[in-house]
Amino acid sequence: MASNSVLLYRIELYREYPVDDIVSRLESSLLDETRIIVDHYNEFSLAGIYIYSEIYKSQEYNFETNVFEVVTRKKYVITEFHIDFKNHFMDIWGNTKNAQKIITSLSLAFDNHIAIEALEMKFTRMIEYLSKEEGIYVGKVTARQVVLSDGLLADCTFNLSNEEMPFEMIDKYKKNIQKISFKWKCEELVISMVIHMSGAITIYKTRRMLNDNELECIYKMLLYAGR
Repeated sequence: MASNSVLLYRIELYREYPVDDIVSRLESSLLDETRIIVDHYNEFSLAGIYIYSEIYKSQEYNFETNVFEVVTRKKYVITEFHIDFKNHFMDIWGNTKNAQKIITSLSLAFDNHIAIEALEMKFTRMIEYLSKEEGIYVGKVTARQVVLSDGLLADCTFNLSNEEMPFEMIDKYKKNIQKISFKWKCEELVISMVIHMSGAITIYKTRRMLNDNELECIYKMLLYAGR
């Protein structure tokens, strides 16, 4: 199952640009085999992908010579992103390395007339938000240095899938919790997610696999946790 880390940023343009101009600037040629492609946009937001080529070496077996060989190959790396101009935030679905590539490309596209600031996701605020939402089904919770009934400290994994009030247990140990896995039923589809004490968020779907209502659910949590 594909998974994506979601990174949140505050974004501010120092100049006003018509949305068509924004798209044109982003889709202008960057480098050979490096592109930004805008999937869809309107006056309030846009969504697109950042794609670049990467050379890697792979050890492969040659059946003709019956030996392993080191082969140089090329792959294309795709990172999804979305910008909300109305609420001044950007979400990037990938790792920090590729996020930095997108941020650099945006700065160049707008001649540095743009400010982009990483937003720290607060773990306790994510828990607070999810505890009030419907359709949240908590699974495994990992905690460290939990005090057991005999006074010993232990690292534990709790399976709360059968608990009627899982957030009561989470609230009890929230200072020790490292991560929480859960499923979020939004409309008819279910989104599998993990939130980490560090503020990191993992979603087991690509952005383009989610509909607008599902994305809206996720964005509300992100903005609540990143305030």
